[in-house]
Amino acid sequence: MLSGFGLLSLLCGCSGKPKEIAAVPTSAASAQPAGPAIFEDVHESSGLDFMITKPKQPLNILETIGHGVGLIDYDNDGLLDVVLVGPDQVRLYKNVGSLKFQDVTEKAGLRQPGYWGGVAVGDYDNDGRSDLYLCGYNCSALYRNEGNGRFREVTREAGLQALPPDSRKNGDWRTSAGFMDLDRDGLLDLYVCRYAEFGPNTVHLCGDPQGEKYSCSPDIYKPQHGFLYRNMGGGKFKDITVEGGLTTAAGRALGVAFADYKDSGWVGIAIANDERPGDLFENNGRMQFINKGVASGTAFNINGHVHGGMGIDWGDYDQDGLLDLFVATYQNEAKSLYHNLGKGQFTDRALDAGLSERMDKWVAFGSKFFDYDRDGYSDLMVTSGHVINNTARVNPGTQYEQPVQLFHNRGGTFEEVTAQMGERARKLIVGRGLAVGDLDNDGRLDVVISQNEGHPMLLHNRVENNNRWISLHLVGVKSNRDGFGARVIVTAQGRRQVIDSSNAGSYMAASDSRLFFGLGPAERADAIEIRWPSGTKQTWKGLEANKFYRLTEGKPTAEVIR
Repeated sequence: MLSGFGLLSLLCGCSGKPKEIAAVPTSAASAQPAGPAIFEDVHESSGLDFMITKPKQPLNILETIGHGVGLIDYDNDGLLDVVLVGPDQVRLYKNVGSLKFQDVTEKAGLRQPGYWGGVAVGDYDNDGRSDLYLCGYNCSALYRNEGNGRFREVTREAGLQALPPDSRKNGDWRTSAGFMDLDRDGLLDLYVCRYAEFGPNTVHLCGDPQGEKYSCSPDIYKPQHGFLYRNMGGGKFKDITVEGGLTTAAGRALGVAFADYKDSGWVGIAIANDERPGDLFENNGRMQFINKGVASGTAFNINGHVHGGMGIDWGDYDQDGLLDLFVATYQNEAKSLYHNLGKGQFTDRALDAGLSERMDKWVAFGSKFFDYDRDGYSDLMVTSGHVINNTARVNPGTQYEQPVQLFHNRGGTFEEVTAQMGERARKLIVGRGLAVGDLDNDGRLDVVISQNEGHPMLLHNRVENNNRWISLHLVGVKSNRDGFGARVIVTAQGRRQVIDSSNAGSYMAASDSRLFFGLGPAERADAIEIRWPSGTKQTWKGLEANKFYRLTEGKPTAEVIR
């Protein structure tokens, strides 16, 4: 936990209660599943014994923001390992197969002190080993993967150590982060979100006339603005936030996601901000960015208001070849599904797509598009949990623990199928980070969710159907080793799916770096087209379904991994 100024001893009051919100049921996730469970929480048998506990008294805003989760194959054995972080806690769990994990933190050399939040994973030095970046309140750490199960902290030598001059007074509050090759030079750059000024002299708790204390609204805190670090090679990064045009960000950022949303060959940056306009940075190809949030139609919700943006992700939900943007928001605020109209323009279709009414009552955080049933359409999972731990007293009819929701894509519209998840998966939680990946390599995507209080969830995908799939591990040569930023198009039985390679998005999380495509009944992918960040274009034809492939830039044959 934080030290130096006793966060919980400052019971400063501020006027006004949290915004009034509609009463919600306490049994939203308690319906019995219809048929076999889609997902079940198996964390109790997994070895993921990570635990976060928070003080019993009202939590301040720092203590409510939460902590993330990352998936990383740190030892290159083909199995996804799990990183979980919290107050003075960093844990690395090695995947030993069959959804079993062993804590290998001590051997890995990951330091513990720090109020950790965000997790980012990427091979920043192109040595074939995934590296790790962690950040939080007044803390950040870049770990170079040395092999042999060990990491070495290189934060200072990489140029990422310096804190802003006023950090002692106002704090340096970093939230989500993500790696992406934004200038197509073959090296992964790093964007780091920052939240708000919060220090020993700021208000920590608000209250009502009856003496009830609770976490303050974010809009009383002055926004901080994120950092863009350019990878200069040789293990060095340079802060180019100012020269790159990123100072126009609205601030109070909680989520970041990358995509070539204009199909221009250059990856843009979408940022979810808390009760501030959303940012959408257009990449003009010279490591210069222009904030198109307002002009694009993604800065505000369908009602023209700012929203409490938290989780964020890109996905072509309607298969028109254009990547759309989902933003998870605060309770009683419209959730936003920004439909890509082309040429950098968007319109909010969350209501038309069947999402908004099913989610608006919750405080939504981690969010991810993925095809859980392999039918070829991107589904959506969202985890929620209130930010006021005594909300039931502050606003009767509301609740702290909230459901994980699953929405099945019916070809451009969504149907909530949360009730079809297993009993343990429908348990109400204080959800925050959400990462997606095939943890047992069975061709079904699983989910790890971090809680603000309690154990993580490990949602095992148990879907049984005849749909097929294909998994792609990209290896860049001229491009960055991870292939982040590659545009991948898979065609099967006349249907085209588009994914931009990235493991960022969601909330304080890093997902599986491999790309997963459901093929429905197709026995093979008719064509797989990749436009690498270097500009190289390749096509592979007739790859059989239900296999893991390694696709290497410039290499004409696909390698079957398993």
